[in-house]
Amino acid sequence: MALSIRRDIVRDDPTSPRLWTVLTSGIFARRWIGRPAPAVPGLALSTERPTLLYFRTRGCTVCDLVDMQVAQACRQASVDLVIIDRYAKSDDPVDRAIYDQPGNLLDKGGVINEQYAVGVYPTFVLVNPQHRIVLKDVGLKAKPEVFRAYLEAQFRLAQ
Repeated sequence: MALSIRRDIVRDDPTSPRLWTVLTSGIFARRWIGRPAPAVPGLALSTERPTLLYFRTRGCTVCDLVDMQVAQACRQASVDLVIIDRYAKSDDPVDRAIYDQPGNLLDKGGVINEQYAVGVYPTFVLVNPQHRIVLKDVGLKAKPEVFRAYLEAQFRLAQ
């Protein structure tokens, strides 16, 4: 028996992800493996090293716990890191200045999140230099004390 999910697209409703987005972020994420990474204006992917797209959002406690570990693991594994925030970390203009720095994107309108079918945070998408997705995973098991080892193992397997 095949599983069939009807998707109703509501373009102007940014309040919550559709069921299909949540499912493709979680249990069906491996269907993304081997696919070309969606080309999105403003999102630059390296042609020399793997790139980790780290999708996070305001209020995500797991994201807050693993931010530094993600950055350290990427640096150690020679992986480019692009942090994509769905909503700004705060409304303070000083905090918003981070999005002017390379590698930090504010996904206004959710275009990048929609193209990569991200509906659960944090979500990690590892793209190889040929711009193919080699890993899509949700950080549900992201315990701070084991997360760096998890990322390093994924990078070794995916390169």
